[in-house]
Amino acid sequence: MALYDTLEEGIRVVIDSYKEAKADDDKISFNEVVAIVGKSIGSLVAIAEGFSALTGEAKKDAVVGAIGTLYDEVIAPIDIQKIPNFIEPIVDKGIKALLIALSDGIVDGIVALYNEGGWPTPDETPDETPDTPDETPDTPDDTE
Repeated sequence: MALYDTLEEGIRVVIDSYKEAKADDDKISFNEVVAIVGKSIGSLVAIAEGFSALTGEAKKDAVVGAIGTLYDEVIAPIDIQKIPNFIEPIVDKGIKALLIALSDGIVDGIVALYNEGGWPTPDETPDETPDTPDETPDTPDDTE
């Protein structure tokens, strides 16, 4: 399966989960938009990394393209209050351009973090808590 198809599947999962959540009240807040986009970028970068035959630039282009699809299907259809409907398409186009530019930089940042700290593997479970030591370190009051 090609990278674009795999990213398309990943973005479909995000879009479907958004549509389920939105079905309750038919509204979305700015914070929810930021959370959806942030989670999507991180997930898509991790998916793209699995395609080692492609260059980093090709992977980044695919991730940024998938974020554009997310914008078109999730964010653009939302009516922006206090902006007349005849102006809204222009505003949407500007917001999308800004999101794409920001996503480009965010992808670079996530990749740099993963390169330094290690890439997540499918068998890693993010809900695990790290082991804590059984003993507490000695403090100056504990020493004799």
